Amino acid sequence: MTNYKNVFRALMLTGLISVVSSCKFTELDINKDPNRPASGSLALLMPVAENAAINAYGAVNSSAMGFAGLWGVSDSYNLSNTSFQGTWNSAYQSLQSIEEMLRATEDGKNPRYRGIAMVLKAYSMGNYVDMFGDMPYSEAWQGNAATPNKSPKFDKDADIYEALIKLCDQAVAELAKAQPVAVANDYMGAGNATTWTRIARTVKLRLLLNARKGRANGNAELKAAFDAGGYITTAAQNWTYLYSTQVSPADNRHPWYYTYAGGGDPNYINHQLMGEMILNKDPRLPFYFYRQTSRVLDPNNSTDRGTIPFGGSYLPLRDAFLSEYKTAFNITGAIPTADLQYLAGFFGRDRADVSGAPADGALRATPGAYPAGGVYSDRSTAAVALTGQAALNYGGNGQWPIINSWNTKFWQVEAILDGTGVTGDARALFDAAMREQIAVVVAQGLKSDPSKAKAPATTEVDAYVKAWLDMYDAAPSNQAKLNVVAKQIWFASWGQGMEIWNLQRRTGYPIQGQFKQFSVGIQAPISKPPRQYALRLPYPQSEGALNPNASKYITDVVFDRDPLFWDKVKVKWEF
Repeated sequence: MTNYKNVFRALMLTGLISVVSSCKFTELDINKDPNRPASGSLALLMPVAENAAINAYGAVNSSAMGFAGLWGVSDSYNLSNTSFQGTWNSAYQSLQSIEEMLRATEDGKNPRYRGIAMVLKAYSMGNYVDMFGDMPYSEAWQGNAATPNKSPKFDKDADIYEALIKLCDQAVAELAKAQPVAVANDYMGAGNATTWTRIARTVKLRLLLNARKGRANGNAELKAAFDAGGYITTAAQNWTYLYSTQVSPADNRHPWYYTYAGGGDPNYINHQLMGEMILNKDPRLPFYFYRQTSRVLDPNNSTDRGTIPFGGSYLPLRDAFLSEYKTAFNITGAIPTADLQYLAGFFGRDRADVSGAPADGALRATPGAYPAGGVYSDRSTAAVALTGQAALNYGGNGQWPIINSWNTKFWQVEAILDGTGVTGDARALFDAAMREQIAVVVAQGLKSDPSKAKAPATTEVDAYVKAWLDMYDAAPSNQAKLNVVAKQIWFASWGQGMEIWNLQRRTGYPIQGQFKQFSVGIQAPISKPPRQYALRLPYPQSEGALNPNASKYITDVVFDRDPLFWDKVKVKWEF
């Protein structure tokens, strides 16, 4: 398994980032040419460059999950040209280290370092293009060059994609060459050429899948990549980023763990996500969410009335949900108090609930053991508010599943069902993808909360997978089957915002539309948002003041009107 911990962030990056990002390698007294650092500098650059890829993964993870209706972040689509200025700036700052690695390996003496840098650039820049579209690329990162260029042109998103696809092929070629000096400080792949070649082919597959509808030979090249193989296919090969419980000298806990660490209130989690997982008896439920309360709120109480989410969406008070709950759990008569107290802990909001946020931080459901490295929370686990509970603040050793085996299987299922010419047994792949993702969730939970977490029984997992396969079998067409698969990907995307946002823009699935309580669709906004679905991110206003080439993008490109080159669906919400 390509698991790795951010050890260097804690041990060395605090000092190295200021050195590496400044590009003043002469201060290290080991280089004569700052544009061609020796192998020692490559070793220093490696962990910084790899962190750039993690920055690209997490750049808009929360917002993308909000776009897709998983939780209440950016879910009202009220975005502006100031919303993602930090994201834009961070992209170019963090990718500078990758560019330094590429410049330092132009002489051909360190092909493995060069191949790794190419993979990191292809993955990271691909993510940013998926966010914004056209961006400076061919003339970017030249502000400190011998001939500085501080006003780089914007390249077309389709052209950047072509360059990144070729970069993956070039990476494979570089990684096949002999490396005279062992690669150092590679916490992602331990300098292993086989590992990095596999990641390169997987990144290429991801780019080809996204771009297929926007390229003349998109389907044929995607099929060729699947047929060629060599990409991530097993759990042992997963590209996963692991955090730890370390707090000092640098905090290396999962970013979502800030709730447990007293860093603030959790984001509101979507009630549909939690409610359907309850009704579907999803084995991942106690690993995904931690319940902070068992007190059922009273809408007639003046204090509670201020905390109950808008529209009566709170699960223990929603008649439609309670009716389905009784059916799912074979309850006749009144729902037992213990069940209502259990449901009370799933305190979140519906999509695009734009009412204010009262002092309900100690009531909201919060990320649990997966992927945040938090606390397991099943029916037998008492709900405890995080505030003041120092005993719960021991974890944070969560993960980011960058690209895992279940992703590539879901990609293949999509390609088969969407008529690309890609072959394979879509149903068997769907079955395997679900099981592999569940297994990763469970393993994470058992690691992060070993005293309370319990692995679900095999029969429980089997029953859950069978229910989804039955829905798949009952779907009358390949497109209907793809919608079923997309809905399952929605559940599996807890922590993988870019994957579900890209899927929705590629396919339009899970089908959007008016809210149906629990179905293969996802909830439409409960109140009309000020803008439509986010097809891209708005360009940052600040860039216009720095680069005159950005001006027309800021004024002419509308984030909910103008899609990326590969987005032929142009998702719209129905109101």
